[in-house]
Amino acid sequence: MNNDFTSTYEYTVEQKSEGKFRLMRIGFMALYIIYPLIFMAIAFITQLFQLFALVIVTEWMLVFFTWKYVKPEYEYSVTSGRVTFSIIYGRRSRKEKLTFTIKECLMIAPMTVREWAERLEIYDPEVVYSALSSSSSPDAYYAAFESADGKRCVFYFEATEKMLKLCRNYNSSHTIMTKVRY
Repeated sequence: MNNDFTSTYEYTVEQKSEGKFRLMRIGFMALYIIYPLIFMAIAFITQLFQLFALVIVTEWMLVFFTWKYVKPEYEYSVTSGRVTFSIIYGRRSRKEKLTFTIKECLMIAPMTVREWAERLEIYDPEVVYSALSSSSSPDAYYAAFESADGKRCVFYFEATEKMLKLCRNYNSSHTIMTKVRY
């Protein structure tokens, strides 16, 4: 096992189809069915039958540019104590959302332990970032910190054994260790 803490560690999870993502999926499917019907009705009413050929192309464009938002992937990477959180849409485009250092964290603790979940409620974060695949993930952890502009922030993530070791290495006094699946 590599104990070099200066190397980069990356972890990616795929968003499960639940909550708002399930509603988005249903909504987009309904849009994909209704859109060509409306398009063809308008073409029929205006008697511009040549527009029927555009239905297939515009439907394909609609699906191509919207379906990627239904099932994003969340990636966090740690390099020399700096955490970078990105969202990957459709395995094509990456959007960096957050960067912070582990050393600045006020708490790194499990969400599944009631005592630490209550401490997070008391902390009352203003800004929330989530890299959880599901709201009921058994390895859900959070990192509470203050942003550069003084806002209380929390970053939810699915913890792995290696990530917890990195957190303990860079911020041992504020890291709570528990047993995790990976």
